[in-house]
Amino acid sequence: MGMSRSKGPYTMQPPVMSVRVEDSMDIMIVRDTIRRAGSLLGFSPANRAQMASAAATLAELVLKTGEPQLLHLNGVTHGHKTGLQISSAAPWLANVSTNNVLIALRSKLGDLVDEILMEGENPPIIFMVMWMNEARGDRKVTDDDGQPEA
Repeated sequence: MGMSRSKGPYTMQPPVMSVRVEDSMDIMIVRDTIRRAGSLLGFSPANRAQMASAAATLAELVLKTGEPQLLHLNGVTHGHKTGLQISSAAPWLANVSTNNVLIALRSKLGDLVDEILMEGENPPIIFMVMWMNEARGDRKVTDDDGQPEA
């Protein structure tokens, strides 16, 4: 029997990175890695910082459980949209109501990311996604003579 790792509802695309979270130093590595992934996808610095905060919060939750986990960071696509996804297995949530977990996570992180999802049971996997839109892109708006607009 193969290991079926839940991938979430969206199509995965590069970059695909992961960080093992086992001590507080790893939180910095998570922040740096998510910034790098966001940069490769073209997110603006402000949005990379937002995603880094969300990922760091998830990493802190993992640390509190005392069980090391891999945090997966990858690009996702849905139709013509591109996003950045953070996911982690959450065995400590195996017997907890999904609804309560999602409510707690959304109240803590809901303004940092667009979606927080949970899939699977054994163990459940938490997914957080931020979608790219015009406002979030790193493209500089220029007027006709190539100068950035005032």
